[in-house]
Amino acid sequence: MASRENPAVTTLLRVLPPEFHVEHRGDSVDISLGARSWALQPIWAGEGLPADIRRIRNDVVHGQTQVHGLPVIAARRMSAGARELLDESQLSWVDASGRARIVIPGEVYLARLDPVPADAGRPFTWSGAARAVAETLLTWRVRHRDDVPDSIGRVGVIAEAADVSVAHAARVLRQFDEQGYTVKTGAERGSTATRELRDPGRMLSDWAGQYALQNRAPAAEFHVPWRDHTQTLSMFSSSLSALDWALTGAAAADLIAPFLTSVPAVDLAVPFGDLAELRRTLSSHEDVREVERGGRVRVFAVDEYLFGLTDGRGGIRVASPVRVYGDLLRERGRLLDAAEYLREVAIGF
Repeated sequence: MASRENPAVTTLLRVLPPEFHVEHRGDSVDISLGARSWALQPIWAGEGLPADIRRIRNDVVHGQTQVHGLPVIAARRMSAGARELLDESQLSWVDASGRARIVIPGEVYLARLDPVPADAGRPFTWSGAARAVAETLLTWRVRHRDDVPDSIGRVGVIAEAADVSVAHAARVLRQFDEQGYTVKTGAERGSTATRELRDPGRMLSDWAGQYALQNRAPAAEFHVPWRDHTQTLSMFSSSLSALDWALTGAAAADLIAPFLTSVPAVDLAVPFGDLAELRRTLSSHEDVREVERGGRVRVFAVDEYLFGLTDGRGGIRVASPVRVYGDLLRERGRLLDAAEYLREVAIGF
């Protein structure tokens, strides 16, 4: 059925009240009440982040998306910023938690703010391997910028970069094909078989939304007596040269796409195997002490593949803009604004 194949249709059908007579026709939905009827066109916007909504809104406004009836933007969970953008544009919306605002001026006003249980039977889940492969592909796309190759690379190369088995990478890529993130071109198999990244913007939003939901507490935190984060970076450069580490979070965003007037904490990513040595090294500084919480330096243990995706900026090893974006989305307040600015300036999709 179309409702099972199209998540936008499924999401819309779940919020429509029983008083309506409902018929779904392919990718659209017809509703009626008595003698009156209306056509609704649900449009999928992935995770429902502001960047997704801007993209979909522009496509609708400029006619790049064919709309038959009232457009209804659907997502897994509309963020507060996304809902504000939709309300400003007077666009109707629904999300998989059961929230909705559907307005047909002068005829229908439907607002549902209490969530209803979501359908948990989704065939695709963001496993650790899927997140690693997606982050790898998205980082490569950011690096290529305007010089984007036709193919995203051989499965073996992707598997090595994401630190997963070839069989696991191949299975993940087939799942990405089914989700519409990637598409196979050329021969089905053999030397001429290729795969292209078809929808990097939606993949980024879906990946980041799932990544930000993962519970990730710092492996260690440290207090330093100064507030200038550049002094902290100088300490890292002088004392951690023998270890693998990369800057992420607000301090990394400040190097990639400056936006914040101050950096609340310096976030450091290290491999699991280097964590103990890093703790000893930082604790050996006279002015640095490890604390249980609230430190101005936060250390996170991460998988090895992250360090193959890093870049150097001013002598500092920095995580990819994709990882920094995901880490910023875990935070609140101005850091969310910094995430959107980073995506616009440094990622570009």
